[in-house]
Amino acid sequence: MMKILLHTCCAPCSASTISLLKEKYDIVSFWYNPNIYPLGEYNLRKKTWHEYMSFLKIETSEKSAEWIDDEKLYEHLWLDKAVAGQKGRCFFCYEKRLEETAIRAKSLGIPNFSTTLLASPYQKHEDIILIANDIAEKNGLNFIYIDPRKIFYNGVNSVKKMGLYSQKYCGCKLSIRK
Repeated sequence: MMKILLHTCCAPCSASTISLLKEKYDIVSFWYNPNIYPLGEYNLRKKTWHEYMSFLKIETSEKSAEWIDDEKLYEHLWLDKAVAGQKGRCFFCYEKRLEETAIRAKSLGIPNFSTTLLASPYQKHEDIILIANDIAEKNGLNFIYIDPRKIFYNGVNSVKKMGLYSQKYCGCKLSIRK
């Protein structure tokens, strides 16, 4: 079975994505989400990701020391760049996380990558595809496209039934719903 590095944004989005990939690929789940704010939310999502991957017996990989533990620095390094970008904060966020996924895939010798960002009907699907295909070409990797949006809520509900945390916003400070 071929290996795939799956950028995983959270446990709820990973459920539907993994269900579509697991028959064809040996999945390694990769955690890289410096957009998640605040630190408590970041830690809760990461802990839930670890628990869910452990339950599924999926190998994990993560980039450590990615959290910026100073709110002003976080805003300067993350939000200011994202908001100032011509293509918008979501585009910047997708690009940053998918570039890091490609770097990790190459370092692990894994020729294929994908992302759980494709699962959510709330994400900008076409932007994710455009960015991922560009990054794959630049890095000599294969971007594996799947469309789990039709079964997104099945995955979210399965995670909730397990008693695992399911967040109420995408992740960045600007996406927090009041």
